[in-house]
Amino acid sequence: MVAAARRIVLREGFEALTMRRVAALAGVSAAALYLYFPDRLSLMAAVADDLFEGLLAAMRAAVARAEGDPDPRARLHAVMTAYLDWGLAHPDEYRVIFMTPIAGVAGHRPGEQGVPAAPTGQASFAALQAEVARLIALGVFRPAEPQVVAEAIWAAGHGLVSLLITKPGFPWSPRDRLIGALADALCRGFSAG
Repeated sequence: MVAAARRIVLREGFEALTMRRVAALAGVSAAALYLYFPDRLSLMAAVADDLFEGLLAAMRAAVARAEGDPDPRARLHAVMTAYLDWGLAHPDEYRVIFMTPIAGVAGHRPGEQGVPAAPTGQASFAALQAEVARLIALGVFRPAEPQVVAEAIWAAGHGLVSLLITKPGFPWSPRDRLIGALADALCRGFSAG
């Protein structure tokens, strides 16, 4: 059912998502769909959660690969590079989860009680925030609120991915150098030294 909903959302956006369309595409009755998803918002949250899984896996793998690097910023650099690489490798998914509103579904932080959420989306942001908090605690980054710094880093990364997706005809520098330069600038920009 989530796979059917995902197909609709990737082709037409969340606005096109209806319980009837998903049920028909999944080959189940609408009543059966409602057994799993009590309303459209819970189905939207499940689709968003599904779309975030690849990003979260990429970020976790990047942190694991950077373990043991003597540069304490290496893990954050790896997380940001994974985010940028994933977004560019999955532009349709990126557009849906980062460039279109998902009204009624909690964002990168938990919402009010009863508001459906995408836990993998929140875990993705939490992975970024955890790396920022670690660097602040180590004294590598200057003292600041980890959430605010993480949001600033995310916003910068999002800007680059969004521009590369929406302006493919612009004569950009080589992608790997551009991504590396941004990730390096972000890691060094908050440095304590």
